[in-house]
Amino acid sequence: MDSYLEFAAVIVNQQQLEHTRGLVRGFMEELGPRLQEMLLERQAEMENWVTDWWLDDMYLKVRAPLPINSNPGMVFPRRHFAKMEEVADLGALFIDDLLDYKEMLDRGELPLERATSREKGQPLCMEQFYRLLGVCRIPEMVRDRLELPPKRSDTETEELVVVACRNHFYPIPVKAVDRGRLTPGEIQAQLLHVMVDAAGAPPAPKVGLLTSMNRDQWAKTREHLIKDENNRMNLELISRSLCILCLDEAGGDRADTDADTNAMLRAMHGAGTAHHSANRWFDKTVQLIISSDGTVGMCYEHSAAEGVAVVRLAERALARAEVASRPAPPPALLPAPQAMRWNITPDVLRTIDHAARELDRAILDLDFKVYTYRGYGREFMKSCRTSPDVYIQLALQYAYYKMYGYLVSTYESASLRRFRAGRVDNIRSAHEAARAWSEAMCSADKSPLTEPTDDTQKKEQKRLEKFEDAARQQTSIMEANILGRGIDNHLIALREAARETLGELPPLFTDVTYKQMIEYKLSTSQVATTTDGTFMGYGAVVPDGYGCSYNPKKESVIFCISSFTSSSVTNTEAFRQFLEEALDSMKLMFQNRK
Repeated sequence: MDSYLEFAAVIVNQQQLEHTRGLVRGFMEELGPRLQEMLLERQAEMENWVTDWWLDDMYLKVRAPLPINSNPGMVFPRRHFAKMEEVADLGALFIDDLLDYKEMLDRGELPLERATSREKGQPLCMEQFYRLLGVCRIPEMVRDRLELPPKRSDTETEELVVVACRNHFYPIPVKAVDRGRLTPGEIQAQLLHVMVDAAGAPPAPKVGLLTSMNRDQWAKTREHLIKDENNRMNLELISRSLCILCLDEAGGDRADTDADTNAMLRAMHGAGTAHHSANRWFDKTVQLIISSDGTVGMCYEHSAAEGVAVVRLAERALARAEVASRPAPPPALLPAPQAMRWNITPDVLRTIDHAARELDRAILDLDFKVYTYRGYGREFMKSCRTSPDVYIQLALQYAYYKMYGYLVSTYESASLRRFRAGRVDNIRSAHEAARAWSEAMCSADKSPLTEPTDDTQKKEQKRLEKFEDAARQQTSIMEANILGRGIDNHLIALREAARETLGELPPLFTDVTYKQMIEYKLSTSQVATTTDGTFMGYGAVVPDGYGCSYNPKKESVIFCISSFTSSSVTNTEAFRQFLEEALDSMKLMFQNRK
């Protein structure tokens, strides 16, 4: 509660803070300790006392559509395909690697990872890696559920992938109990058949767009769909498939946008219903995307796993495809895959049209920019004796303060994999030390250049000291989080324990301050990749906020910045400029030190 009030002091006014202090005192008298006892009992009984509540709060109970609001996009290095066969080659190599990966998981041979910093050597929970392939989010009223593959005792199981092409969905068995696995060449031949077949087929109903809707609307429509036996079988095949492979046509890039941003938009939402958005199944954890014009990437449903597990899976497939030889032609052709046939009622057709209009509107509203800052990268940040993550988080606070004159509730995901079934907590970067430093930097930005040298140096020294205070504070908040002492998961658990026992929320959780504390107007995370040309991005999580992922490279940093054009408060390009100025000023601050 003390930490809660400290963070609140930075984002609410004094009067509101006094009111919240009173609520905290009341909560601590009797109800708080009682709820804490309940959590301790829950901890004794459960593998993880917070993950279920966290998952509901973060994903499964959220009713917003998945594209833009929840599913991140990931861009892979661009390819140059001379002919159709090369698209099928790459798709076959990707699928072949995913089969290898899945077999390794089924044998339980995934190497255990250990923490590399802060209490080094602690084992990390690997559960998320087992929740990537064969997983699907199923829409249900009020709360979605995750459909996980059944636990397998033997490795001889059937596996299939679903290939989306021109809005048709083709189930392809890639491993059968009676004949084993398809070779890369056999998979390649199947993919080629899909591409030829889809090109000659009549237009498909855009069923994939249903997965882009508000979750309750999609849940209702799904109930209608599964009344038909054929539709139900289709949905089951999609749900248990290893992944969706989306084979896109060329096109969909915006003329007013750069290549990196266009590639990310294609990965995130498919560039609109006139292009590839219906050639998706947004509920599926892994959707690999290969376009005939060389745009390659992935869209993933976030509730099953964090970015680190997804990046690992993707980079492994990319690296192996890079060195693999071309799939050899199969000795004999297998039965050709058949597109799923859907029985669609006029009501469902109208719903698909509605979904198309809503998604196109949301796509128009997205203000997105992939921005590579080339002034310096993580090597320079390390030379300032600061962790790159801490450095960038403070740069984001400074940029926001520079633009608006105040700080807002900020989210940065902190991995809790040191704990069994742990997911993430929130490193809150908007704190008093960050504000004091941002303020000092902004006053320096405004001061004239004619100041006496001694005075200037004193001010420079002061700013450096404030930066060091802020960096120390940021580091200690980060450490507390990854070691399980963050405040946000604890608050969620106290809130849900209160809801379950009292049937209503105590005043602490209906307070304006609490609402502001969980309204993340700056939603950030570090998504580091090792392959050049790969990066991940996502949308803002509130209507008047920013999403900002960052990928620190040796001599540059890739930022993916998002907001909504419908907001009169935000502007992605303006924020990008303030961020660039902040990073430049920070470099000068360090270069001018004695």
